[in-house]
Amino acid sequence: MPVTHETLQLVERMRQAVNSIVDNVTRLLVAAWVGAWDQMAVEVAAGIGEVLQAGDGQWPARRVIERTSRMMRALDVIAAALTRLADLTRSQTLTGAAEAARIALDGQGELVASQLPYGSTLGLAARYRRQQPDTVDAIVRRTAEQVNAAHWPLADEATAALKRELIRGVVVGDNPRTAAARMLKGLEGQFNGGLTRALVLSRTEIIEAHRQAAEIGQADHADVLDGWVWHARLDGVRTCPSCWAKHGTLHPLSEPGPIDHQQGRCSRTPRTKSWADLGFDIPEPADATPDARAVFDALPQADRLKIMGRRRLELLDSGAIDWADLAQRRTTTGWRDSYGARPVKDLERLARST
Repeated sequence: MPVTHETLQLVERMRQAVNSIVDNVTRLLVAAWVGAWDQMAVEVAAGIGEVLQAGDGQWPARRVIERTSRMMRALDVIAAALTRLADLTRSQTLTGAAEAARIALDGQGELVASQLPYGSTLGLAARYRRQQPDTVDAIVRRTAEQVNAAHWPLADEATAALKRELIRGVVVGDNPRTAAARMLKGLEGQFNGGLTRALVLSRTEIIEAHRQAAEIGQADHADVLDGWVWHARLDGVRTCPSCWAKHGTLHPLSEPGPIDHQQGRCSRTPRTKSWADLGFDIPEPADATPDARAVFDALPQADRLKIMGRRRLELLDSGAIDWADLAQRRTTTGWRDSYGARPVKDLERLARST
């Protein structure tokens, strides 16, 4: 039953390893996006120049624009670049998911053994139990399905935005130079929006693969486990109110999770049955899982405000709401259910009803 200090050290080591994978993928994708935008900006600027030349400094008719070879080439460059970036996002996400899954699978035995009496037969058996390689392959296939199901038509959206600006220039009669600058800015916004979506997708799916592997690995130790504990990183302002509230809660092994929000960093830590239930007639150490509320209350007031916001913190400190009220399960179309911070207006409604 006890989550020990050794357990917490192992959890942190695994978290850092997964964070390193996510950070490497993030750096690679950002660099690829920046390089692609530099190429696209040159092509679009050249295309706009040719459009203006064709109209003698004014916006030409739409049919003339559609025959401007450089602008049409710019549209092709945009579509090709974004298709390549989408493929890169997919391949890097799958590679990262495989690495994160292996870390989780290999680490569950150590986590379980860290909670059992030192040198016990059960502890040694847990420490050296290993998963089959095809488990990782199955997780990667599931990740691939999730990535493909995301269906974000980046190339179509970006080229459509550029076409809208071209047509707007003709219809509204904007100053060509003003419209050209707006076109570039609008296209860059569309392009960077694609990067944001790619990063959310890759981070979420890599962490999700790690969790799924942990769930599979823990099921292999079901004979000695009491369930899994929701483990948030209580590192101040980067952890949301929902994750603070869910930290330390016990869940059955059969329950997937933790189902926190997209890009959430929470993990599932296995917890063994009590030593008495496992047949050990010896004193059992206290559970070392940090009490989230106690950790939060000890933070500087400025940090507490950053995490909760003024009104949410007022409701919490006054006792108008409970700690558990901070988390709310929600349904998102196209994604799994997840826990997020309950809106302040809903917390105020709860406070009035008590």
